[in-house]
Amino acid sequence: MSGYGPIPTPPQPGAIPLRPESAGVKSTEQWFEFGGLRQARNVNEPTLTPFLPSPSNATGAAVIVAPGGAFLMLSMDSEGFEVARWLARHGVAAFVLKYRLRKTPQDFQRFTQALAAALSNIGPGGPDLSQIPAKALDDAQAAIRLVRSRAKQWGVDPHRVGFVGFSAGAMLAERMGLIHDKAARPDFIAPIYGPMKSVKVPADAPPLFVAIALDDPLMLRGKGLGLITSWWKAGRPVEAHLYEKGGHGFGMSHPTAATGLWIEEFHAWMKDSGFLQAHSSALAAYSKTYSTHTPLGTLLDDPRAKAILERVLPGIVNAPSISMARGMSLRQMQMYSPQLTSRLLDELDTQLARLKWAPKRHD
Repeated sequence: MSGYGPIPTPPQPGAIPLRPESAGVKSTEQWFEFGGLRQARNVNEPTLTPFLPSPSNATGAAVIVAPGGAFLMLSMDSEGFEVARWLARHGVAAFVLKYRLRKTPQDFQRFTQALAAALSNIGPGGPDLSQIPAKALDDAQAAIRLVRSRAKQWGVDPHRVGFVGFSAGAMLAERMGLIHDKAARPDFIAPIYGPMKSVKVPADAPPLFVAIALDDPLMLRGKGLGLITSWWKAGRPVEAHLYEKGGHGFGMSHPTAATGLWIEEFHAWMKDSGFLQAHSSALAAYSKTYSTHTPLGTLLDDPRAKAILERVLPGIVNAPSISMARGMSLRQMQMYSPQLTSRLLDELDTQLARLKWAPKRHD
């Protein structure tokens, strides 16, 4: 089979250790390819790898991305890096979580046998959240804490940090939404083809986004959609996308046209839920430049930026009612002002990006 078998551990630039105290511990990590997609196993040193958006379209939202693999391996490409790159291109800071796993045989052939046995032993209705290894859950909570602690550095809002996971990673996402420690609990969760069993939902549980194929042979098996019902009955926000076909593990591989839309639907849900509203203070500290995503009032308070706007958009900048729109960005105003074409705003981005951000002076 092409693209199948062990491969050297690839370079992982930018990966941040989640357990600095374990520095110097011998790594047991091994990598292999399956269908040309890279997988990691025997992970004993968890890391978080940032994929940051361009300052010109950063929204201030952040998402931890947890690949799946039955807690025996991690699908690092289709459920990790590819997801993070897509989110970063669309203005969301993404962080791929490489969490600790259960040990598997060093020999690759014996590993595949152990993996097949584990998958065949999944009971009716899918796995239970109680089966999550404690060390994986610890790593997930450490990831949330790390992103919030560096929110200013990465230009994210510490109150808009979500968690998306796939299969075993989806189990982590669900469990993270149920913990009581608010400092380590995500602001929203998105289990993608995770267990659908009913759970006891806290009164302040975070909003939930679900995507799963109804022919999933591992997580459904005709046992219902209890997870969705649990969130709905608890009166917590929930959005569910149920695909007729797609099986298990579709990730970014898009086995059907419908399942290929899940990430766009997730992004649209984040927008509808208010998680993509620009966080001006964090973004200003991160980008150090202006853009058409910058609040209009901030631009008008800087004479250099105001001069650009007066030259390009005199009708808007000098309008009597402009004081009412100081909290909006030009991109947000686009739907109300036909003269703000995408081409014009792109040109403004080019001109504004040449200016270093400077706070308003009060002297």
